[in-house]
Amino acid sequence: MKAKGVLPKDAYCSTGELYVQEVDWRNGGTTSVQNTGLWSEFDARPMTQTEKRFLQAALAMKGYYSGLADGIWGNGSQHALERYTAAEFEGEKPYNAHAAYLATEVIGTWLDEGWEYQHIEYLNFSMMLPVDSLRLEDEDGTFQEWHHSTKDLQLMFNDLDTVGMVRVHQGLVEAPGLTAEPYALRRDNTWVSSGQLSTGTLYVRSDLIGGTWSTVYVSAGRSLQGEVGLIASSIRPGRPASIFPEEDGVLLSFVAELVAMLEGETAPSNQTPDTGVARSGTPPGSDNQDVGGSTGTAFFVTDEGVAITNAHVVDGCTALKLGGEPAETIVVSSAFDLAAIRLQEPQQTVPLKFSGQDAGLNADITIAGYPLHGLLGGLNVSRGSVSSLKGIQGDEKSIQISAPVQPGNSGGPAIDKQGGVVGVVVSKLDTVALADATGDIAQNINFAIRGSLAKVFLASNGIIYSETEGSDLVSPEKAADLLQASTRLVECSR
Repeated sequence: MKAKGVLPKDAYCSTGELYVQEVDWRNGGTTSVQNTGLWSEFDARPMTQTEKRFLQAALAMKGYYSGLADGIWGNGSQHALERYTAAEFEGEKPYNAHAAYLATEVIGTWLDEGWEYQHIEYLNFSMMLPVDSLRLEDEDGTFQEWHHSTKDLQLMFNDLDTVGMVRVHQGLVEAPGLTAEPYALRRDNTWVSSGQLSTGTLYVRSDLIGGTWSTVYVSAGRSLQGEVGLIASSIRPGRPASIFPEEDGVLLSFVAELVAMLEGETAPSNQTPDTGVARSGTPPGSDNQDVGGSTGTAFFVTDEGVAITNAHVVDGCTALKLGGEPAETIVVSSAFDLAAIRLQEPQQTVPLKFSGQDAGLNADITIAGYPLHGLLGGLNVSRGSVSSLKGIQGDEKSIQISAPVQPGNSGGPAIDKQGGVVGVVVSKLDTVALADATGDIAQNINFAIRGSLAKVFLASNGIIYSETEGSDLVSPEKAADLLQASTRLVECSR
């Protein structure tokens, strides 16, 4: 029998910068030119095996990759990144910016939830696990059962003989209530079985190591397929592999460039030209601007008084109020028109949670804000849908929404049917400018910054947010209650 060990703990966080050669993976050729940055077409060959392993694991957690995170970047890995880009950004091909965005989003999640590559010593195999959130529930001989402290995720480890291993896998593929044909892989040294229930996912893998079968059994709720994908893709016999990208590597150089853009240090190289029709920077007259002041909207993202709004709402403010209380600006990203503000006197607040994924085309949304403050009274809540997954001239930072937006709505939340934030309202189309340019009057064309981009902005500045769990729908009345509890008027004095 193998000697039993413990789950060790480790941590990682770093960024770096480096320029590399561009490689055309499709044509198999190499060009000796300097990488032009975020908006070059993505190419994995200049990356190390660790960086490619990380991207594979990240894509597995997002639900786009079902292979092993082995750092071998083939067609399966490339197609997974293309599917991610198409689904998340409506893009035809991935750019370095998309890989950097994926990396930033997943690194933040891994660090927040304590995901680390762990070596299960007594079984002599390794996998990614949310170590900070796991607790040992049961132990008997070689059997261990671990539960996640806040999520519907359970893991069981065991060292089995062949008869016991076969029994476990047969039990899964014959489990009552499976909603589809189970997956089964049978090799001399590896058995894998997985299946879907109406309540979630079951996954078992066994590896023949040292004459017995090292086995992990994963059971997870419906909303945790990404977690199961990450665990499954990372399982390997023996010691852990390096999976966090190198500090001075190619991938983190793109992450550093993206973070710099989020912090307003540089402008994106493909920034949408200013047409005068609409923009998400500082649109003149976009919020109720009186002489010496203006108003906008913000919503709480922590329970300690931290809120998010648009950068143009707080631009140039000499004094700031949030819900009538003195507030201060924490950080601003002018490139993406986002700002984090907080109450000067800490108090318990009710935050909104973010959706775990971007809203799809035609998805129902609800927005809230304080439009035309002084003319209209109190919080205004309205409903609409996602009209386009891009903004003006294909801007990937924003989505187009049909919910009515008026001056003063800027910085307000847009939530989905589960009550999760999918956008930060930023602007409406300048119909007067458009009419002057085209002779036509457009109606109800409004924009919101992607919720996923807002999460990256918060994470890159060390602000911890929460995400919705499960797929339960909230009624329109409940959505209004959530928005009313968390959304506040922003008053700016200049």
